[in-house]
Amino acid sequence: MRKIYMVGMSHKVAEIAIREKFYIPMDVKADALAHSPFDELLILATCNRTEVYVASDREVMEQELVQYVCKLAGQAYADFAKFFYFKSGEDVAHHVMNVCAGLDSVAVGEDQILHQIGRAYETAHQHGATGNTLNKLFQGAIHTTKRIKTETNLSKLSCNIPFLAMKQVQKTFDNLENRTVYIVGLGEMGSLMLKYVQEYTMNIYASSKTFANAEKYADVLTPVKYEDRYEALGKSDAVILCSACSEPIVTREEFARSCHPERSAEGTKSKDLRLVIDLGSPRNAEASIGELPGVQYVCVDDLEKIVSENRRLRLGELDAAQKILKEGIDEFLLWYSMDESSKQINLYAERMVNAANVESEKLMRSMPDLPEEDRRRIAMMYERFAKKMANDFLYRVKAANSAEDVKVFLKCLEACDE
Repeated sequence: MRKIYMVGMSHKVAEIAIREKFYIPMDVKADALAHSPFDELLILATCNRTEVYVASDREVMEQELVQYVCKLAGQAYADFAKFFYFKSGEDVAHHVMNVCAGLDSVAVGEDQILHQIGRAYETAHQHGATGNTLNKLFQGAIHTTKRIKTETNLSKLSCNIPFLAMKQVQKTFDNLENRTVYIVGLGEMGSLMLKYVQEYTMNIYASSKTFANAEKYADVLTPVKYEDRYEALGKSDAVILCSACSEPIVTREEFARSCHPERSAEGTKSKDLRLVIDLGSPRNAEASIGELPGVQYVCVDDLEKIVSENRRLRLGELDAAQKILKEGIDEFLLWYSMDESSKQINLYAERMVNAANVESEKLMRSMPDLPEEDRRRIAMMYERFAKKMANDFLYRVKAANSAEDVKVFLKCLEACDE
């Protein structure tokens, strides 16, 4: 049976100064996938984690896999081996399902990791680096996560203030790629804020009362001296204030002078808007800056109200998410424990169901006025028919024939697909 393994490091075991050394660029990743030494390979690299997943017909040891990742990142094994975790078999399935669903993230339930895993899987698949095992594992993880997003409100109920601040930034600006974000204060909250911001834009300014603190992050942002903060304010679309202070460090008068908001409130468009999120307590800015034309001011109390309500609702949603997650894990592990012929039959059965779903969608598009309840019934009918066909033919073939004859039958099916 082909075995699965993974090795990685994340925010739980290594600080950003270590993790950033193991961010694997796309060109390196593409070359690794195209010339993989393993039967199957997938590489996930984000600012919070670098993980490599392998499926192999031979045994793969932890040291070999850690050395492989270190080589990809151009780092010495002896210096960084202690920061990696290693998993094999069923533990890999549990891990990837939890990661994909956002249950292993800094902000539990966040959405970004699903998109990152989706892109990592597509890249590996396009390079021909995945096979039946990793395909089944990652397709299952993505499908299970989408169920959690659809059937629960977990991703909408974060209890993390910086995460909610990031949601506010995204709500205000549809696309951050061409926007500039300025973070003032790089303590615990400011550093966490930076983790979220750099997932969406590279145009980042940051200040700290001690300039050296901002310079530590010079590889991912532009450090700004604290006394030059108003100059950066005037260039920024979104400002996040996280500094410790006894009185406001941003006044209405100086802010207005730096931003030149001559526009009227009525004439302000989203591209002209400045968002100020004040996470300080005491507040970092005079609240009256929100009265200036084109300025939206959000303080920590506004976000705390959401947090308090979310904490109450979160437990039930987390329980529901865990139940769905368990179903996804159990489904994969059942497939994983099958013999090779059973796995092939299971995959062909899934193809039949997917084909039925495609055909039902085509039918529905031709009947735009069909009531939703009738659409649901038709889709269910197509899917049930496909499952019945699979049970009546594919599984009966296996039950009534020798293993060798089943292999011949499956080869015939494969030839038909071609």
